[in-house]
Amino acid sequence: MKNTKNILIYFCFFIAVSAYAQDKNWSLSGYVSGMPSLIVMQPETEIWWQGLVHNRLNFSWQLNDYLSMDAGMRNRFMAGSEAMLDPRSIGADAGLMDLSWNWASGNNALINTTFDRLNFTFEKGRWKLQLGRQRINWGQTFVWNANDIFNTYSFFDFDYPERPGCDAFRGTYYHNETAWSELAASVNHDGKITAAALHHWTAKGADYQIIAGEQAETDFVIGGAFTKDFGGLNLRSEMSYFHPVKNATDTSGIVAVSVGADYLFSNSLMLQTEVLYNNVGTGGGLMDIYAAPLSAKRMSICNWNAFVSASYPATPRLNVSLSSMYFVDIQSAYGGLTMDYSVVENLDFSFIAQYFSTFGTSTAGNMKILMGFARLKYSF
Repeated sequence: MKNTKNILIYFCFFIAVSAYAQDKNWSLSGYVSGMPSLIVMQPETEIWWQGLVHNRLNFSWQLNDYLSMDAGMRNRFMAGSEAMLDPRSIGADAGLMDLSWNWASGNNALINTTFDRLNFTFEKGRWKLQLGRQRINWGQTFVWNANDIFNTYSFFDFDYPERPGCDAFRGTYYHNETAWSELAASVNHDGKITAAALHHWTAKGADYQIIAGEQAETDFVIGGAFTKDFGGLNLRSEMSYFHPVKNATDTSGIVAVSVGADYLFSNSLMLQTEVLYNNVGTGGGLMDIYAAPLSAKRMSICNWNAFVSASYPATPRLNVSLSSMYFVDIQSAYGGLTMDYSVVENLDFSFIAQYFSTFGTSTAGNMKILMGFARLKYSF
């Protein structure tokens, strides 16, 4: 844990602003959830369990006509198997500012507070400028985002819909309602800079974007994305090429390409599919991909990956979704089931099951992992 005094100052500032802002130009929202979970791993039958209480607070304050402040924090109390409670990894902060704090740990329990949003936004005319911890989301596809070079996230982390932020400056200029240009730069905990530019535009009913920059001072990156609706069928694609900064003339690069489609039927059945090619080779096991985020450069543990899902509102209160992935080169697969039930207004119950398995002579070894989660969540 580093710079604990800093996180304490930010925490006190957050609470003080929430308590003493007296006008109507501020808002506070969030949720509280409780979620027990169980993990069973084969072939040696390891059983892990965890109980999680998760509180989210989102604060927004409009300081004047042009300037606003946003802060977001997550408070987590975790208790369970020691293998799921690593204080160093849970308390680690990937940003320049150390805004993650383990209040207490020990006896198979841990309390953590993390600020993943803390930024100021200036908007006037066609300009929008943001400084501080924020999410820079350049991804267009659903599962694998090759353009998301600032904020990689894990598809499997369903209990974190806000996704991580980074310490960055971002400037956006809106040419019109469908075209804009951005310049962004972030600094990570090692002092490494990621800087890139994006241009987004619409032509003939399709959305396009191109990006170019440098990631973490290690790779030059260039890429783009395409999105278009074909009679209700939404086609999405992203591509990025990463080339090492060092030995640029005699070193090959990494390509990440994802192509996906989704379709919403008249009965509200939603089907989605996506394919990823990422020439990273093969390496690692199933827990490595679950423990992502990896990076936009390395989004999986093998070259070819496929995804398919279906979601359907079985009743006005119950939504059921099924999803699966196949990791082609390592002969491994994932299957998921999610059931979301609206108990009353602002109170939801969810059951989530995730299953990972290798097949035959998989290079990922012989492993099967079953995870079960039950979550009760109140939003305010």
